[in-house]
Amino acid sequence: MKKIALILAGGKGTRLWPLSRENYPKQFVEFKEGKSLFQLTLRRMLSCFKSGDIYIVSSEKYKFTIFNQIDFLKSVPKRSRRALKQNLIFEPAPKNTAPSILFSIKYLEQQRGVNYNPIFYVFPSDHIIEPVVKFRKYLKKAERLAKAGRVVVFGVPCKYPKEGYGYILAGKDNSVAKFVEKPSLKKAKSLLARGAFWNSGIFCFSKNVFLKELSKFKPQIYKFYKFDLDSLRESFTRVPKDSIDYAIMQKTKTASYIKFDLTWSDLGSWDSFLSLYPDLKIGKVESLDSKDCFVYSKSRLVSLVGLRDLVIVDSPDSLLVVKKGLSDRVKELVEILNKKKEPAIKDSLTVYRPWGYYTILHEEKGYKVKEIGVYPKKYISLQRHRFRSEHWNVVEGKAQIILGKKKTGVNKNESVFVPKGKLHKVYNPANNTLKIIEVQIGKYLGEDDIRRFDSY
Repeated sequence: MKKIALILAGGKGTRLWPLSRENYPKQFVEFKEGKSLFQLTLRRMLSCFKSGDIYIVSSEKYKFTIFNQIDFLKSVPKRSRRALKQNLIFEPAPKNTAPSILFSIKYLEQQRGVNYNPIFYVFPSDHIIEPVVKFRKYLKKAERLAKAGRVVVFGVPCKYPKEGYGYILAGKDNSVAKFVEKPSLKKAKSLLARGAFWNSGIFCFSKNVFLKELSKFKPQIYKFYKFDLDSLRESFTRVPKDSIDYAIMQKTKTASYIKFDLTWSDLGSWDSFLSLYPDLKIGKVESLDSKDCFVYSKSRLVSLVGLRDLVIVDSPDSLLVVKKGLSDRVKELVEILNKKKEPAIKDSLTVYRPWGYYTILHEEKGYKVKEIGVYPKKYISLQRHRFRSEHWNVVEGKAQIILGKKKTGVNKNESVFVPKGKLHKVYNPANNTLKIIEVQIGKYLGEDDIRRFDSY
């Protein structure tokens, strides 16, 4: 049977705020070896599947972020990167994992025919899993069970009780005796004592078995399978939200588990981050008479005196201080800030665009200073501004700039003035990121003061 990998990359990762933001969630944030969790997931998948059999399921608002993340995997052959970009499935609305899988099945049926019945593997895009050699062996075990008509989940041996995880109690011959989703701490301790596994959120099943179990236990979702893809896309907002865990796994009699005995973390909170990297300090940190504190600060010096058991995460516009063991509650904090329409929940001072990024370095009434990064072979669209002028200083790389009807090259340490109302465009012809310091001056400096004359 054919094998398909579905990588779910639409989550918001609110528990890792302020590093993770709604418009740039944790799966895309650089975490290890200069790579994001999403990029590490892609590299892992490419060692187990053909690039043409890997599908990325996400929201369309992350489209260009995903493209850029793929482009920066320079060790991956171009043809594989091209295949990954072609295999993007955009959910019409966030509806959790069960509808997401259903929509992906309809998408593949349109591509490959309704009789196409592969083995599906479903992976989150924000996990750490090592080593890959062991990982591949577990996938093969799961495939054998899936071919026999089982719905397979990967169970991680519990290391400590945790409320936010799902739990698996093992039965005979790799069968699942019981699922318990997000128990209380007291219940989690009891499950730990009974030798339960954490539910890793990784699943394996054949298409036909998934649809059969969905029709049996969640007909409210399954009925949308009868729609063609375009009709499903149009009506997707009416599909009930539900996870595969609740919709199928807690009810099915076909559940099996594979013991996932390797290094695994979903990095679902700052505490889970610490369980994987207990002694890690990132950035500039000075500590005096302080113990068991985790600090993340890439830009500013953070100094601690007489502190214990804290998680401190500093970003350019927000500072989080939380007691160890309570970082799951950051999600509650984010919900409160969201209701207050706090802009730091959606975007940081660094905002990512299809062509690169910009970082607001300083802003006062009448002027704003930005660092602009244009990725290799990308361009900022032809545009003009009604209320502001701009002064550009190239600090890294070389820019090709259109200013009015004139096209010119601008080297490092050279500058260009863009008058208010003047048409302009920036292109990076090089293989390294072009960096520009931009000073805006005007009575209005909002991002919506842009009239574009071409697209990205």
